[in-house]
Amino acid sequence: MLKVNNERGVTLIALAITIIVLLILASIAVYTGKESITESKSNILLSEVNMVQHAALERYTKEETFSTNNYPGTQKYSTSQEILNDIGKLKDDGTLNDIILNTSPQNYYYLTPQDLSDLSITNTENSYIVNYKLGIAINVTNPVTTEGDAVYVYAKSRD
Repeated sequence: MLKVNNERGVTLIALAITIIVLLILASIAVYTGKESITESKSNILLSEVNMVQHAALERYTKEETFSTNNYPGTQKYSTSQEILNDIGKLKDDGTLNDIILNTSPQNYYYLTPQDLSDLSITNTENSYIVNYKLGIAINVTNPVTTEGDAVYVYAKSRD
């Protein structure tokens, strides 16, 4: 008896379905990875602004305790409008506007990454506006996250 081999291997339809399923799975993985990276960058910005705030409050406590008033940064503000101009995208934030407009602009300092190293914060390329007394830290380089969240923090609302 003669056997006829009818096995022809993988059909073209089965191969196309397999490729389509793999493409769908790959696109889901890429989308999830992209979202994770974006969220991670936002979390880094928010964590860094909190670090700057804590370092500023710590420096304020130290300087007040020893009465030295040696604060890192450039004290370059004479009007509240100058501060609002520097924070760009955050100008329309009602809470931040109220705080800035009702406090003395001379208590705000502009901190470059070099100034931040004096507060023991390294590995950053961001600049900040800080009010040591009130515990305000505003990220000037990246004022908002990719989701549009403001990147600033404050501890008190009095001057």
